[in-house]
Amino acid sequence: MSNKSEVKTSWSNQELSYIGFFENATGARVVDCLITNNDKTVFFLLDHEDFERIKQGCKILLQHFSKKIGKEVHVIGLHGDIETFLRRALYPVKVLNIQVENNAKGGKVVYVTVSDADKGKAIGKNGFRIQGIREIARRYFGVSDVKIR
Repeated sequence: MSNKSEVKTSWSNQELSYIGFFENATGARVVDCLITNNDKTVFFLLDHEDFERIKQGCKILLQHFSKKIGKEVHVIGLHGDIETFLRRALYPVKVLNIQVENNAKGGKVVYVTVSDADKGKAIGKNGFRIQGIREIARRYFGVSDVKIR
């Protein structure tokens, strides 16, 4: 995993306001925030400890927060390796296999195998879920793509 100080992100004013609102509501420190799916979905990346601490009440919190900002909200914990990160980020989808390969351009592509029944959940409506997960994997693990199969 990249050192957190090495990851350079700049947030929009909207993302900064969401971060502040989320941190005030939960007491958790947001590591990263990204808005995807044509401004309809917000992902919050938390360090592993904060994620574990708030995940019990997360469903109710996310429903409240989602209504407040009018967007779908997802919270993901940052873990030390790409495999653990992807398994936890895709939960409750059961990941059958994760394979990391180098592509022809020198980048790393991660292939995540799930059951046919879980593919829709893994990808998300209109691909929103995998879009956010791909971006976080790119920023923190140097992965060029994450593909569900």
